Formats: sequence, C-alpha cells, structure tokens
Amino acid sequence: MTETIRRAFVPLTPVPGARVELDPDESHHVARVLRLKAGDALAVFDGKGREWTATIEVSLRDHVTVVVGAERGGSVEPKLHVVLFQALTRPEKIEWVLQKGTEIGVSTFRLIASHRVEAPSPSPTRLARYERIVMEACKQSGRRCLPALALGPLETPGNGVIAILLAHAAGVAALGTVLAGPKAREVWLAVGPEGGFSEEEIEAAASSGWRRASLGPRVLRTETAGAVAAAIVLHTWGDLGPPAVDP
Repeated sequence: MTETIRRAFVPLTPVPGARVELDPDESHHVARVLRLKAGDALAVFDGKGREWTATIEVSLRDHVTVVVGAERGGSVEPKLHVVLFQALTRPEKIEWVLQKGTEIGVSTFRLIASHRVEAPSPSPTRLARYERIVMEACKQSGRRCLPALALGPLETPGNGVIAILLAHAAGVAALGTVLAGPKAREVWLAVGPEGGFSEEEIEAAASSGWRRASLGPRVLRTETAGAVAAAIVLHTWGDLGPPAVDP
C-alpha cells in the first residue's frame, strides 16, 4: 500500500531547488500537528493547479523551511466546472458545505442572500476563516486548485452552462432527469436556506434561465443538498465513478 505524502500550501509558485518558508499556520501544522522533522518528505502546492515534492530543511514550532524538488505530475482536478450557489446560513453549516464541497470537487462557491435567510453576511474575519477551511480541504483531499469563494447574487447563466435550482416540490423533475441531456461545460447548482427559496425567487431564477430539479422524496438540509447534488453531477458528467463520455 502506497503511503500518502503529507502536503502544505504555499501561496507563491516556487521553482525546483528553491527554499520556501511556510507561513506560521502551515509551519505550526507541519511541525506540531504532523510532527514532521528536518529531512522528512513533504509535497507543496500553490493553489493554482501545480504541486512539487519537497524536503523539510528546518522544522521549528512556527518556522518551517522546505527545499522544493521536482514537480509532481498527474491530474486531480475535475474537468467539469461546478459552481455552488449556497444560501447564507449559520457559520457551522457554511463551513461544512465548503469542506465537503471542496473534497467532492466543487470549483467555485458563491454565498448568496435569500428572502428566508436569517444569517447575516459574513464579516471579513469570517470570510478569512472560510477561505482557510477551503484550503485545508484542498490539502486533505489532494486537490491542487483552491476553489474560488465569494459573496454575490444568483447570476444569469451563459452559453454552455446548465443552471439548476434545487427544489423539493411536487412535479419537479429529478436531478438525474435534468442531467440526461447533452453534457454541459459548466454546471451551476443553487441551494436555498432551510425554508427553501421563495416563489418570487424561484420565478425570477426561472425567467433568467435556471431549471428546477429535485433530489428525491426526502427533504435534505441546506448544508447537505449541495454536496449531494455536486456528487451526482460529477458522477454523471465528471470524474466520480465511471469515466465520463464526452458529447
């Protein structure tokens, strides 16, 4: 069985042979949590899609320096771009959405306001914490690209985009049915708050090109629905499960 190599994030793209000092948080994680020492192997990734082998040169409590080695090959990022529009909810639920969505393969997170949302817009400090959670999930899951995270409205989809608003209502087509047509280059998923999107929001989305879809007869929590839907989309058209068949 192949041992999983430990990973660290470096915000600047290094070159082989360079000495790179990890930031204090990453240094603490490597030295105090992973307990790696000088001479131990590590991998570093830049969040933009590239990763390198590395060797730890200095390992202190909040100061870790590595020497960068060869670039690692292989492809780990999903080819299908999945954007998750998640209605604002309690911070612990947003954190769960970001963590699991990143692991599954979501490419972009957009936190949106909604008529029935009770949670306030996140502060800069909270957003920084959310970004850290995304980075940690990338590190754990082996991804090399940091998913984008932003606040914003429900947008109008462009050409080549299938936009799906998840709804639990009678007569709404199943997500699998919506995905039975031609493969898209990008899929947008919109998840409402605990009370769901209002009828006014649903009508406005439909008029701008969004399609409604259901995840089945059971009601899923807002923090569960997006992860389930993203997994279904990536299994159908992406890299979870059997190889996707391009149109």
